[in-house]
Amino acid sequence: MRRRPRAGALAPALVAAALGLAAPVLAPAPALASRTQDSLFEDDAQLVLSGDAARERTLDDLQSLGADTVHSIVFWNRVAPQPTAKRRPAGFDGADPASYPPELWDKYDGLVRGAVARGLDLILSPASPMPAWASGCHASVSVRRTCRPNPTQFKRFVQAIGLRYSGEYRDENQGQTMLPRVSRWSVWNEPNQGGWLTPQYVKQNGAVSPAAPAIYRTLVRAALKGLAASGHTRDQVLLGETAPLGRVTGSLATRPIAPGDFLRGVLCLDGKDRPLRGAAAKAQDCGGFRRLAVTGIAHHPYTRGGSQPPTSRGGPSEITISSVSRLRTIIKAGAAHRRIPFRLPIYYTEFGFQTNPPDTLFGVSLANQAAYLNHSDFLAYEDSSIKAVAQYELRDEKDLGGFQTGLRFLDGTAKPSFAAYRMPIWVSRSGSRLRVWGQVRPAATGTPEAVDVQNDPAGGDDFQTVTTVMSSARRGFVDVKVPKTPGTWRLRWSPSTGGPTITSRTAEPGR
Repeated sequence: MRRRPRAGALAPALVAAALGLAAPVLAPAPALASRTQDSLFEDDAQLVLSGDAARERTLDDLQSLGADTVHSIVFWNRVAPQPTAKRRPAGFDGADPASYPPELWDKYDGLVRGAVARGLDLILSPASPMPAWASGCHASVSVRRTCRPNPTQFKRFVQAIGLRYSGEYRDENQGQTMLPRVSRWSVWNEPNQGGWLTPQYVKQNGAVSPAAPAIYRTLVRAALKGLAASGHTRDQVLLGETAPLGRVTGSLATRPIAPGDFLRGVLCLDGKDRPLRGAAAKAQDCGGFRRLAVTGIAHHPYTRGGSQPPTSRGGPSEITISSVSRLRTIIKAGAAHRRIPFRLPIYYTEFGFQTNPPDTLFGVSLANQAAYLNHSDFLAYEDSSIKAVAQYELRDEKDLGGFQTGLRFLDGTAKPSFAAYRMPIWVSRSGSRLRVWGQVRPAATGTPEAVDVQNDPAGGDDFQTVTTVMSSARRGFVDVKVPKTPGTWRLRWSPSTGGPTITSRTAEPGR
């Protein structure tokens, strides 16, 4: 689903005439650039875990910011009956959405309805925490929330979600009204992190080996079966949802596996991207590997602490926004060995930078957060394999130990990153000229918009228009070369359909 074109949108030449300018031209993007990237947003605290008013307010914000897609985790234990019981409820049919307490679906039903009403697409990720009765571990309830999910029960859970959001299911709580269809899915959330899936490692015969990759592989196969059983065989299904970093110390059960090592384990590849053989293959349950029929790869390309600059590459098996070539290498090897289809696109489904205030430990300055987000979007734009960029979250979390990556503070006050997200800009040197890249996120799909590229040689607030260009029709991108003029730069956009003029942040080359 894409945002609806705005009624009465003007043609580029008419826009130029209205502005008193020569007819602007759309500067061609570089050949390798991705011109059709989705803008994903995730904030389950506001969209799912808070009340209806918070959800609606947040969806309104996302629409005004120009987001295309909402990414949300469907927390298994929040819709399942008796989640702390160690035995599955008698008579419960996990594949039937009507077997779940109807009031527990309300938050997700509200999210799906609200997003669709605003022209926003959705990606749903069924994931832990899970009900204790769905765990294959004989342990406490708290351990069972992530430990060895039963693939049969997970398949049924995914099937129930698929049936509920098939476009043919009627909601009894809303007078038998039809629920919208969801057609985009991803499997689990950060399965290479012990907070979401355990055990990460196990010790067998005195040797330590990864356990989570094989467990996750069974969950992907189970999810594909559940979606097929509920009429979603042609839908988008993403593999991965991997966190960007790993660790070499800590408890074996919860020690995070670096995403490169994790994905190779899922695809039964060794460190040189060859098929696992012998004891290593047996330990990873790799016998008779059947291709995973997924349609893309999801990844969370944070830098360490959500506070290092976008240029930080992480360790050799870690994958940040500047080292995504490592992920492309794994995808290519997986396809070559018939583990996954060829040429799978990459979707960034969670990403952000923490700020100080409020996080005095990991946070970056407010100005740096805005610049880092814009630089990251530019890096993704330069890579044709990246089909979506992401922002997590809209508001900071209540717990200072949580994520403080919001575009708003907890009280709702906008950070500078709010405006920077709505209209990104990045200026870089290009030979004897400067390259000004940006995006008019709120522009309606299919409607090129006239955007002023402005400069103030003194670096103050006396901006003059250097050139006016038309944004791309699909996603509102601007990409133009200008004379290497000193000072600062910004973009200015007056919507062709009326409304207040919007300006980007002020940027210098490389900042």
